[in-house]
Amino acid sequence: MAVNPDLQAHLGAFGSHLDRRRPPLCPEFELWLFADDVDLEAGCETLAEGAAPPFWAFCWGSGQALARYVLDHPERVRDQNIVDLGTGSGIVALAAARAGAREVTALDLDPLSRNAARLNAELNGLEIQTSCEAPAAWDLMLAADVLYETGLREWVLGEARNRGPILLGDPRRTGTPRVEFPELMKIPAHTFPDVDSPQKDVVLYDIPRRISRPRRERRLPAQRHENEPTRSAR
Repeated sequence: MAVNPDLQAHLGAFGSHLDRRRPPLCPEFELWLFADDVDLEAGCETLAEGAAPPFWAFCWGSGQALARYVLDHPERVRDQNIVDLGTGSGIVALAAARAGAREVTALDLDPLSRNAARLNAELNGLEIQTSCEAPAAWDLMLAADVLYETGLREWVLGEARNRGPILLGDPRRTGTPRVEFPELMKIPAHTFPDVDSPQKDVVLYDIPRRISRPRRERRLPAQRHENEPTRSAR
C-alpha cells in the first residue's frame, strides 16, 4: 500500500518521506510516520518560523499511552460510541476500533490529520469515521495531550463534560495547569520519533460527565386573605 502523495507533500523540513512503522507501546499497529531520516533540528527551526507542523506524522507519547490502556482494557470502549479528540495519526481511534467500539469518530481540525487517520485505519484493516466537529454526545471521549492550548483546555474541562465522560492522557507539560481529578495511572511513554523530550510519562485521568442538577422551584409565599389579621412581630 502506497502512502497518499498529498501527505507526502506536507512533511515540511522534518523529513523526506513516510515509512510504515510500529510504535513502541503499540506494536500491534503499523502507522505512516516519519522515517529514520527525519531532520528534527531543521524541523524545529521551521516550527519556530511559524510553519504548520505535521503533528500527524509523529506518534505522540500521550497517544501511545492512551491507546495502550484502551487495548489492555477493552471493556472501557466495547460496544460504545467513542470520540477521539485531536486524533493526529489516529492511534487512539485505532485502539478503540480494535478493542470493539461500536463506532469511532476521529476528530481533528487538520484535514491532513483526518486523512492520515483514515489511511492508518485502512492500513490496519479497521473502520473509523473522521470529522472536524464534535458530536452533541458520546459514550466516552478519548483525549491525549490536548491541554496545552488554552481554548481547547477550557472546552475539554468545561463544555465537553456536559456531553459525556472523558478519558484523558496528559504528559503534564511545563506551564500546563494540573488536572483537578484523581490519577487513574501513570504510563512511561515517549514520542516516536522522539521530538518531545523531556516528556517521558503520561498520566491518565477519568473525568466524569457533569451532571446538571435540576433547579429547585422557588415557592411563592402564601397569600394573605383580605380579612385575615396580620401577625404582630414578637
